[in-house]
Amino acid sequence: MIHSVKPNILMVYLVAGLSCLLLTTTFYLGGFKPLADRLRSGHEAEIEFSMRASQWLVQGVLDRHFALARQTASRTAIRQRQVEHLQGRISLETLRGFSNPKLADALIANDELLGIERLGPSGERFLQVGLLPNESPAEACLAREDSGIHLLEPMPLGEYQALVYCSPIIDPAAGWVGSDLLYVNASALNAVIERPQERDLRTMTFGLAGPTGEILFWPRTQAPMDSLEAFERFRQGQEQTSGHLVRVLELEGTNWQLFAVVNEQRFFAETNEQLGRLTLILGLLVLVIFALTVATLRPIIRTLVEAHDLADRAQRDGMTGLFNHAHMQELVEREIQRSRRYRNAFSLLMLDIDHFKQVNDTHGHPVGDEVLSHIAQILTDLARQPDLAARYGGEEFLLVMPETGPEGALMVAERLRQEIKDNPVEVGGTHIPITVSIGVASCPAHTPPPSRQSMIRIADEALYASKRNGRDRVTQQVIDGKTSRSLRRVEGPHPDGRKKEGS
Repeated sequence: MIHSVKPNILMVYLVAGLSCLLLTTTFYLGGFKPLADRLRSGHEAEIEFSMRASQWLVQGVLDRHFALARQTASRTAIRQRQVEHLQGRISLETLRGFSNPKLADALIANDELLGIERLGPSGERFLQVGLLPNESPAEACLAREDSGIHLLEPMPLGEYQALVYCSPIIDPAAGWVGSDLLYVNASALNAVIERPQERDLRTMTFGLAGPTGEILFWPRTQAPMDSLEAFERFRQGQEQTSGHLVRVLELEGTNWQLFAVVNEQRFFAETNEQLGRLTLILGLLVLVIFALTVATLRPIIRTLVEAHDLADRAQRDGMTGLFNHAHMQELVEREIQRSRRYRNAFSLLMLDIDHFKQVNDTHGHPVGDEVLSHIAQILTDLARQPDLAARYGGEEFLLVMPETGPEGALMVAERLRQEIKDNPVEVGGTHIPITVSIGVASCPAHTPPPSRQSMIRIADEALYASKRNGRDRVTQQVIDGKTSRSLRRVEGPHPDGRKKEGS
């Protein structure tokens, strides 16, 4: 196969493109990505801050209610009257007549209080003031075994939503003598959930969940359904999908949880928009750099290509496209030096068209040119990867075969002779049979080849031996290590189908 060393323009542009890509990658890894990570970490800190701020507001509301429940349950005068009633010293009517006005004063003093219910040790209602439910959560309150204040599940109370606090009543002498149920308006808690730090609920939605994950408080206005669905999936242990993040914080003194559902698309919209602008600017910058690079390289590449084309035309035969005689001398010299350096085998094949003058005289010189191009094409097709083909002059051709010993060279030569014989030249519907005579000079491995002039002369001697012995045949001369030469002649086929070989 004949190689072309013409510069690949596309490869040059590819290198320029890869350089721009490397620049882009460096800019991305060194500046763009750290900036994006910094912006996103800032948003994560903003989410954490909003969660902590909302937790502080919710915890403040609950702590205020706990203090109110503790204050109500610790009223000494009412507790002493209750102990006296339990000991049978005063009646229930007397207890209520003394205690209810005082509890009513507590309702008046605190507008968040909706109602107060005091229970006895068995859950019976001793005292009732304010707004109370039809069904008292007394059973849930009495089920609490420790002596702390407990926040029960919220419940509707008239037009309000009420928080229910269960407070044990402890007498220093009599011990546990009952419980208080405080019904507190949940509007302050709802206000925190509805508008947390004036944030758009479509971006970040807050809620309160019970111990098993059931939603206790959820914004009644502007809360998107996809956020609710995202929290339900979170409750069920599913992966957080559809562009939502769920964050959860525990509330002190209760088994409730504050949770937030973040819509990533809306929350990171500003950051993504800024990063999008930077990406666009980066892309345009890379395109400008690439365009300027191409514009700068184009005249240089054009000059190099023109110079190469001139050099290539100077090395090529104008008719066949093979290397010409002058450049062939350089190629033979180069390959001989390489063979001597690495002690490789080396062969040279010289080919001459039989009776070419007769072809020109009979069919004309244009047909002769067709024959030369035909032989050159077959030589090009059959040549192997490292082989180099040249037009030696007139109707003679040369094939340089690096790293090819006598047997391999003889095989190539015979195959070439047979291929030319089997493929006559077709001109104007007429088939012109063509045969060639071939001479081969071969050096086995570890046998340094002689000089360029000697190598060509030996191949030429073998070629004319083929012509003297009848043409359409291959003659090979093998150069041994003692500089003597052995002659091997492979003749064309005889009528009986055999080949004659001699030395």
